Amino acid sequence: MLVLALVVLIWPARSSRSENFVFYLPATHQVVPIEMIEGAKYLPLIQVLNMVGKVSGLQEKKNSLKVWFGKAQVEFRPDEKRVRLDKTWVNLQAPARTVNGQWMVPVDFLTSVLPKLTPERIEYQDGTNRIFIGEIRPNSYTVRLDPIANGTRLTVQFTDKVSVQTAASNGKWILFLGERPVEPLEPQHRFQNPYLSELHFDDQDGVPKLVVTPTAEGLNFYPSLAEGGKILLADVLKPPPAAPQAAAAPEKLNVPTAPATSETPTVDEEAPEAQPGPPLPTVVLDPAHGGAETGARARDGIFEKDLVAQYVARVRLALLATKKYRIVLTRLGDNNPTPEQREAITNLARPIVFLTFHAGNLGSPAPRAVVYSYKFSSGLTPPANDAASLFIPWRFVQQAYLDRSRQLSQNLQQQFNQGIAAGETAELPVRALRSIAAPAVAIEVGSLSPQLDSAPVNNPDFQERFANAIVQALDQFQGGKS
Repeated sequence: MLVLALVVLIWPARSSRSENFVFYLPATHQVVPIEMIEGAKYLPLIQVLNMVGKVSGLQEKKNSLKVWFGKAQVEFRPDEKRVRLDKTWVNLQAPARTVNGQWMVPVDFLTSVLPKLTPERIEYQDGTNRIFIGEIRPNSYTVRLDPIANGTRLTVQFTDKVSVQTAASNGKWILFLGERPVEPLEPQHRFQNPYLSELHFDDQDGVPKLVVTPTAEGLNFYPSLAEGGKILLADVLKPPPAAPQAAAAPEKLNVPTAPATSETPTVDEEAPEAQPGPPLPTVVLDPAHGGAETGARARDGIFEKDLVAQYVARVRLALLATKKYRIVLTRLGDNNPTPEQREAITNLARPIVFLTFHAGNLGSPAPRAVVYSYKFSSGLTPPANDAASLFIPWRFVQQAYLDRSRQLSQNLQQQFNQGIAAGETAELPVRALRSIAAPAVAIEVGSLSPQLDSAPVNNPDFQERFANAIVQALDQFQGGKS
């Protein structure tokens, strides 16, 4: 007896390990630990029963357990594969067990016994760690990879719409799919692809998500939703090549720099400081809004602040790929610098152009882009040009650049009209342009409104054409020279 007692005490710790099983119910979900015992998955009996009804009585003896559940009586015996349900016997694939005083049943109890105890609809795919109880129609999806320039496009088509939030962890991209249950046809996809190696589904914590594994570090990831949220498009692109380092850089003094803050612009240097030749001209890109200031909103929940940040990221990559420009961004992440902070960042960079990006309701056709240069409002009269004056009021700085700003807007609109949008440039008192000491324009994409889904402006093909049009327009504006 002493030897047997010792075996019972150490056996659970030696023979079992934990993972999770998710029960999806009409109004909630429950995550239940799984015990792996001799290669079989086990669940706690009473907890499972109470999720689909109510246990009204228990009678536990030395070698049996009787459970009253609704009008049914179920009897279990330890280490036996048979379960007595009223006057009939039901066979399980593995025996019932007790672990640390808790009665455990194998997972096939969910399909062999549980449906006889409840009128609720039960959907369970053998071998998975999730079950759907009640009137639940889980979402599902199919997966496809397509080659694109400098990368690959992942297309995930869902049976119903999802809302996606992204995160990165341990070199992988995580796509949270909202709160609706998901039942994947295939939980894991492996790819023979130079950009993506794997896509797998995970809901071990009750939160459905896709985990995307790239083949290498340093790749860029641009997800977006289309077709009202039923299609997830994710472009995986390799970054532009870095400029070659100089053979021997002179020694530099160790000069301390100011610490970075949330308002510090991000700068891309395409040429090292020690490389000979003139510095690259600077282009400032300004994603509008940010933080609590979300801007316009589409019917499917996409905010203007997130959409324009996505456009700016694509434009930045397209400009860097030319190796002609140095890029400064006025906004990093989801913060919202003040107009004065954005202006200071811009004017300190001494750019050749300033582009601020917005999204709104432009009517039809969609998607399209419209370009605006600055026009002083009727209540703001700029002073006459005075060559002897060394000081210009801050709110009138753009006055000296109006002609070049109009030229820039025309170059941009001309490129946009070649396959992207039909429209004319306009002059408006756009606040973001007023105090910029450089040719400056506002670019608005649309339509983005509560009456429309964001699919047209979220389309990766459109965004790529948009970015390429800006590259061509700046090349034209510069006369083909850096």
